[in-house]
Amino acid sequence: MMEALRKGPITTLEAANELDIVHPPNTIRRLRNKGHEIITHWTYQATNDGRAPHRVAKYVLLREAS
Repeated sequence: MMEALRKGPITTLEAANELDIVHPPNTIRRLRNKGHEIITHWTYQATNDGRAPHRVAKYVLLREAS
């Protein structure tokens, strides 16, 4: 997840589908607990099967832990 965040923002759906992370919010919580400054923006994103967009978190890395 950190590698992906270093490249730019990533949504919960992208983390689950592209990084195979089962529960991205838990991963973000662990990273925050380690001192990484990660903010959450809310956005809407369609799923692969074309259903209506879902409200999902978009995570943005502001600063890595020192």
